Order: sequence, then structure tokens, then C-alpha cells
Amino acid sequence: MKRIPDSLWCELEKLLPKKKTKVGRPEFDNKKVFEGVLFILRTGSQWCELPEKYGHFSTVHSKYMRWARAGVFEKMLVKAREYYRRRNSTNIWFALDTVIKKAPFAQFGGKNPTDRGKNGIKQATIVDRKGAPLFISVAPANIHDSKTLEPTMKKMRKSKNVRIMSADAAWDDKESMDYCKKKNFALVASTNMRRSKDKHKFKAPYRWIVEQTFGILSWFRGLKTCWAKTKISALSFAQIARSLRLFEMVRIFV
Repeated sequence: MKRIPDSLWCELEKLLPKKKTKVGRPEFDNKKVFEGVLFILRTGSQWCELPEKYGHFSTVHSKYMRWARAGVFEKMLVKAREYYRRRNSTNIWFALDTVIKKAPFAQFGGKNPTDRGKNGIKQATIVDRKGAPLFISVAPANIHDSKTLEPTMKKMRKSKNVRIMSADAAWDDKESMDYCKKKNFALVASTNMRRSKDKHKFKAPYRWIVEQTFGILSWFRGLKTCWAKTKISALSFAQIARSLRLFEMVRIFV
């Protein structure tokens, strides 16, 4: 399993909330806890199967949830984007798509229309031309793809230059077009023939880049099936996976 370089850990450690008092037991090694979280994410193991070298599973899980509620993993993704943008600052092409995951215990999930109505969640991801997963949002499986546009794009900076957002037919609607226009994006969506059969059929190019990224992220077995109960837990795992992918793309991990 790949490890976190000390230089990167020094940066990530700054994101973690500090213990405010010296009362009680000494704080367990945060780096070991974080590596334990990565073990769960990469292997898809149950928390109770976590190897002892990472600490007791209940300690690791409780710290993971505390960090998730404190927004640590969202900040981690922001930092990963910063590292990536230093080497890829001229990109103007982006693509958005969703992937549905089984989520047996997700309290925020919905009936998966592609899995006989079983509970599931939907992950929306924005990638660039190189397939870098830059932005993420999580929603119930039974909401329409177009409803994931605003939650996923809301943290994208508005640029003076017009950028391209490629998407499939689910986003071929006026509401999505108008929102992208506010962000100074030209939405290039495949034609939705069910809305208007008179339109010229158009298929957005380079859509395979998004699918390729989903395939790479599926190597994180903890993401193949969502076992989390809460939205913050599921979102945090997705944020960590995308952060690790960005760090790997700029050759930080060894």
C-alpha cells in the first residue's frame, strides 16, 4: 500500500483539529489513524477488521467521523486541487457525470432505479481533460442527474474566460444552461431526444474521460459499495479518494 510522504503529511496535519486541553489520555498518533482510514478506503474492509497496527478500530472510526464533521477531508481536496493546479493552470475543458453506488445502510439514500429499487446513492464528479477528479457531490440515487449540477459546481471559481462543461443528455435543459452561464461556462450537452425530437442529434465529445476516471476510482474498494450510514461519512470517503488521485497525478505519493 502506498504511504504518505512526510513532506505531504506535514501539510495535511495542519488541517486536523487540535486537542484543546491536556486533560485525559494522550492523543493517539494521527498519522496512524489516517493511514487506518486509507486502509478501509482502499480495501473496503469493515471497521472491525482494521489491523491493530493502525490502532483500535473504534478509535480510528471516531476520529474519522470527528474529522469529517470538521470539514478536514473537504480541505484536503482543496489542497489537492491547489497542488494539481500549479502544474495544470491552463485547462478550460471540464466534464460532469454521475455514478450510482449500492448503499444498503445509507440513511440519506434513495431507491436505485437501476437496481430494482434498492437503496443507493449517486456521486457526481467534475473532471478536467486529463481526467483529474476536481469536484464531488453526493445525493440519493433517485434524484435526476441534472439536480447534481449546482451542488457540484458551486465551489468552482468564476473565470473571466469562457470555459467548457461537457455533459450527457441529462443536462440538456434550460436550468442547467442558465446556471453554467452564471459561472461563465458554455454547457456542451448531448441532445436529449426525448425532450425534443426535432433537434439535431449531437453527442458531446470526449465523454470517455469521465468514465475512465470512474474506472480508476473504483480501485478504491471502499467506494464500490457505500457502507456509510451518514452523508458526511460517504462524502468524506469520496473526497479522500479524489484527493489521493490528484496527489498521484502530480507524483506526490511514493
